[in-house]
Amino acid sequence: MDLRQLRYFVAVAEERSFTLAARRLNLSQPPLSQHIQALEAELGTQLLYRTSRRVELTQAGDAMLVRGRAILQQLKVTEDEVRSIGAGLVGTLDVGATGSILRGRLAELLAAYRKVAPQVRMTVHEQAPALQIAALLNRTTNICLIRGTPAERDLSSKLAWREEVVLAVARSHRLAQRKRIALGDLAAEEHVVLDPNSSDFARYVQTCCVDAGFLPKVSQQVVDAQSIPSLIAAGFGVALVPQSIARFTTTDIVFRPIRPSPPTADVFLVFRKDETSMVVHNFIKLALRYLNQRRG
Repeated sequence: MDLRQLRYFVAVAEERSFTLAARRLNLSQPPLSQHIQALEAELGTQLLYRTSRRVELTQAGDAMLVRGRAILQQLKVTEDEVRSIGAGLVGTLDVGATGSILRGRLAELLAAYRKVAPQVRMTVHEQAPALQIAALLNRTTNICLIRGTPAERDLSSKLAWREEVVLAVARSHRLAQRKRIALGDLAAEEHVVLDPNSSDFARYVQTCCVDAGFLPKVSQQVVDAQSIPSLIAAGFGVALVPQSIARFTTTDIVFRPIRPSPPTADVFLVFRKDETSMVVHNFIKLALRYLNQRRG
């Protein structure tokens, strides 16, 4: 017995007519009758009573119809599931990100992705960038978003969106009165900084300050940029932060652009070069399309 014979039998049994079944199957009637006869011969039992007006099921035929429908339905479910997996629309996705990136554009991206792939079970891991890279290499996450490209040979990256570094200062601070700030003007200020051991981005910002002629005087050091605004509002100095941080702060803080030559805080999608999961590849494709539309 093959699936074609099973489909033909179910059609005849449901239509109670070879003529109607043949029309439904887009098949001529003689080959249809031959397939049913071959099925009965293979099973060694009669499945149908044929009369001049109608087709009736034998007891064996009744049982065959119940089982046949179930088999064909299960086959359809299997085909749909395999196609969805192949298209990256079913499975799991583990995403690493810092709190500041998650609270920014990433939240919008994940919401858009869930609409496209609601059957993907997605888990977001809020981690420092160094831990995100380690998780990718250890294969405990599938993708991460960090500010900068990874140095590891086994990882690849795509630009997600561009950001600048801006200055965060308390509204009462004298620098808040200026429309723009040169990086070298911050040499005398106390700085709330990201831990240089937590990310390449933190070390990059420190290098930018050194290139501008000073090493920041550190008043407080944190792991995640989203912790900085509260410390700035409390009077602990100034901070160089990604511009998206401005979306989630109080009116006690103002942000000023760095001019000329502002440091960058671009965000990259990072993933393994040998990644085989279609869920991951589909997420990257959809993410880049969505983000390009947003830029447009």
